Amino acid sequence: MKTMKKYLITILVGLLAVFLILWSKDIFAQNQPVTVFHILCDAFFAVGVVITGVGLLIFSSNEGTFDMLSYGMTSFLDMFRRKKVNQYDSFYDYRKSREEKKISFGFILICGILFLIASGVFYYMYRQYC
Repeated sequence: MKTMKKYLITILVGLLAVFLILWSKDIFAQNQPVTVFHILCDAFFAVGVVITGVGLLIFSSNEGTFDMLSYGMTSFLDMFRRKKVNQYDSFYDYRKSREEKKISFGFILICGILFLIASGVFYYMYRQYC
């Protein structure tokens, strides 16, 4: 049930973003199916790309892409603080602690891909009317 909640929340946030895009493009006043499918395709594609991009950023962060930058910035800012935030003696200690704190990202990628698939379906319908 806990994993389904993650999927549901991600999809609901995505659908809210799609609705806001549709509302801003004034889809409810459109009469031609070509225009409606074009707007639907654009809205689902934009949201799908953003959600998939967030999932890919989390994946790359889990793999350690930004560890050196994060450790370096924390160490640099600690030089100007009275109370030290950085509790690690070396980058190796920091890297070992980061390996234990990985964030799950699969549900975000799957939801993003579902939005991209929906965009592809609307694009196919759009091309049928052109």
